[in-house]
Amino acid sequence: MQRRPPVPEIAAVAQSLRPRLAELVERAARRIRDEIDVYGPSGTVPEGELRASLRRNIDSMLAQFARGSGPDLTEPGGTGRLRAVQGGPLPDVLRAYRIGFAEVWTVVAEEAARLRVDPAVMVAATADAWQLADEYSDALTSSYRQATAELVRARERERSALTEALLSGRINDPGALWEVAQTLGLPRKGPFVAVAAEVTILGHEPLGEVEAQLAAHGIPSAWALRPDLHIGITSLLRPDAFDLTMTVLRRGATARVGMSPAFASLDRTGQALRHARLAMKSRPAGTAAVVRFQDDPLTLVMAATPEAAADLARGVMGPVLALGKDASAVLLDTFQCWIDAAGNAVATARALHCHPNTVRYRLRKLEGLTGRSLQAPGDTAELVAALRAVRVLPDTAADGNARP
Repeated sequence: MQRRPPVPEIAAVAQSLRPRLAELVERAARRIRDEIDVYGPSGTVPEGELRASLRRNIDSMLAQFARGSGPDLTEPGGTGRLRAVQGGPLPDVLRAYRIGFAEVWTVVAEEAARLRVDPAVMVAATADAWQLADEYSDALTSSYRQATAELVRARERERSALTEALLSGRINDPGALWEVAQTLGLPRKGPFVAVAAEVTILGHEPLGEVEAQLAAHGIPSAWALRPDLHIGITSLLRPDAFDLTMTVLRRGATARVGMSPAFASLDRTGQALRHARLAMKSRPAGTAAVVRFQDDPLTLVMAATPEAAADLARGVMGPVLALGKDASAVLLDTFQCWIDAAGNAVATARALHCHPNTVRYRLRKLEGLTGRSLQAPGDTAELVAALRAVRVLPDTAADGNARP
């Protein structure tokens, strides 16, 4: 706001009060400490800091009354930033600012009466003064919120870095592990699980607000975002923590998610994350599913040895994959449903909404292309393993030739 030139009478009052600055500071400090807990003996703002801040701000106010031009918002801005760092609640900080301003203006009014300033001048000056108070409060609020946002971002970066260090297995010292656990809000002892979720959009967390959702159930966790993974560790101390965690993960998953077996000690976190990644990779890319490490041992073996899995997929399923994406998908999906139906063609047909003879035809075609019989246990085992390999590594498996 553009302020009018100083009123000579008010400028004279302000100048006469400059020698009484210490008195004004004491008066405002006493009332603030009596009325607002955060500034009291057990509050977050030290008494010396309060008095120093009051001295700077009151001196700035008196100078403002004396010169009357556009407001200098340096001091209220600095106060807002400092109180944010100290953890003072914004409503309390604003209330303290209003108390300080009111105390100063009360003394200004008393001094104006002593100097016989025209009441009409004081009425106009009072309106002007409270306009200035609003501008000071706005500056304080803006700087407070900006500082708070910066603090939140800094804490998030610190938390993410500590989580990353913990999950990557870079922290081995027990004392350091406990310190990190305390900072992250995790218990010192397990059980825990590690979680790995595939990032399909750079910078986007595929599990969303998972930490807040788990916290709402009383389950502590910590998370970090990598370019390719959203990783986390979750405490399972609560008896129902595992079921609640699975519910939250399944509800929020937008990509494939892997979960490690439970582990007891934080020094096992790095290995647990590797297990979670393997579990995640056991499902085809692009799917949204939550998989536990122990759910599908065969697929996990494929995920753990991708080169061997790709060789197996090409060697056994090569002729099927050579049919092209759509045609091969029909045969592979039929075979998968047949496996899930324990080899029952009728149940498979029901699941696929087709005739049982269609299922049998597709299975015979699969046998003919691969040179293997579903009547032979060894051949069936190879076909099942190859199907798992194709599911885990669809891109790698599709680019090679088959063996006869």
